Amino acid sequence: PSPDLRGMKVLVVDDNDTSRKILQDMLESFSFEVSLATSGQDGLEAIECADKNAPFGLVIMDWKMPLMNGIETSKHLKNHKHLTRIPPIILVTAFTQEEIRQQADEIGLEGFLLKPVNPSVLFDAIMQALGREVHDIPRTSPKKEQTTDDMDAIYGARVLLIEDNEINQQVALGILQEAGLEVSVANNGLEGVDATKRNQYDVILMDIQMPVMDGYSATKAIRKWERERLGKADSQIPIIAMTAHAMSGDEQKSLEAGMNDHVTKPIDPKQLFKTLLKWIQPIGKRASIQPPGDYTKSSKSDQEPLPKFLPGFDLSAGLERLRGNKHLYRRLLLNFGANYQRAAIEIREALETKDFKQVHSLVHNLKGMAGNLDATDLQAAAVDLEGLVKEQSEKSISDAELKRKFTALEDALDLALKAVQTLGDQAEKSTIERSRWEPPSVPSELAKKAADRIKEAAEMGDVMEIKSIAEELKSDSDAFSLFSENLVKLAEDFELERISKLADKLVKHEDEMS
Repeated sequence: PSPDLRGMKVLVVDDNDTSRKILQDMLESFSFEVSLATSGQDGLEAIECADKNAPFGLVIMDWKMPLMNGIETSKHLKNHKHLTRIPPIILVTAFTQEEIRQQADEIGLEGFLLKPVNPSVLFDAIMQALGREVHDIPRTSPKKEQTTDDMDAIYGARVLLIEDNEINQQVALGILQEAGLEVSVANNGLEGVDATKRNQYDVILMDIQMPVMDGYSATKAIRKWERERLGKADSQIPIIAMTAHAMSGDEQKSLEAGMNDHVTKPIDPKQLFKTLLKWIQPIGKRASIQPPGDYTKSSKSDQEPLPKFLPGFDLSAGLERLRGNKHLYRRLLLNFGANYQRAAIEIREALETKDFKQVHSLVHNLKGMAGNLDATDLQAAAVDLEGLVKEQSEKSISDAELKRKFTALEDALDLALKAVQTLGDQAEKSTIERSRWEPPSVPSELAKKAADRIKEAAEMGDVMEIKSIAEELKSDSDAFSLFSENLVKLAEDFELERISKLADKLVKHEDEMS
């Protein structure tokens, strides 16, 4: 902010410990002096006490609080007859009901934000609430040409994505590959270390919390290998941390482990592209890369429709994250519906055995997935429960509080699952139709060679390589025409497991024929 705003007093009113801490960290990074209140009544008292000597310049107000919610607290504040200065108020909520926004407008609040809040959006909202000029950044879905022009400089760069969650993998793959990058996937830190030793990459995107080996340990292992085998500090592969954590300490921990930079999840394409451009060598400094083609155009001729409204989801934000790819978004929603039916049961079982480490891991995974799909209510409920169990080793948790927050999570998950089930009929029909085709009749040696290449690419999550193989097979033999067509469709849906099964079916068919 401009010098006259630095040190401005800001009050955060929120009953949730985690939310208060996240907002405090963001606001302090803007150079503001932050005070905290845990309820609407406490917030009013803090403002009254500070009014005469050092009044607050801004209030960040949560909506859902016990006894007195954010709307009621704001009404008291706006109508307060004894304050010398009534500060601007920004209402923050994890709930998407339009009536909340309308109530905020009716009482004249200066800002309205949906959780989870990222620093850039929060800063813009504050500047607007204070009547300061804000650069016009479009919040609606931009045209793809506007977001990929600068990416020409790193077209064809080889990216290793190390991420354990399948839906998060598919979100990242969809964003990166449509921008012209070659992406390979590792499912945990150990696989990532092995892939780094076997292949050359221009950058690594590293999730933090993973099974087998976490992101910090994997980064340290890669840096150790580089020192021992390569011996040059300047030959290090750039490693960018990807984490759902928003605390400044987490970013510092990533840097201390040997990472070069840090992006937050859910993935913001603009932030991700900006970071990649910072660390990847431009096209002229990388060997034998083809010039950019028209990679912003989807090869899909028919974008499957999405409803205008889906309970529990912010569809416009989800489409913006995936840069307008309705087909991919629909596929991710259906995958969520298929893969998370038992999520609440697994969390409940871990709670019953007091395995809070497992509870935290399951809820953290659910939170990241919900963020990438913009399942807003589910993400907010996961953030609440995660914050409660994260520090279990340091404090006791009341059973009533634990039950209340788990019930909220269970309800939000049930709503989201029921919502995506309404999308399923057309997808199920498509899957049945794809399963009816017969594998091509080609020599067994050729079938085995093709299957091995396809499975290797699928294991690495290299969708671009799978498409390339499909084109090669189609040009080599007309018998592969229908097979290649199905392979490309599955690759576009990022159905890597189904691709591997398709390759197995190809070999099995030829064995039976011979």
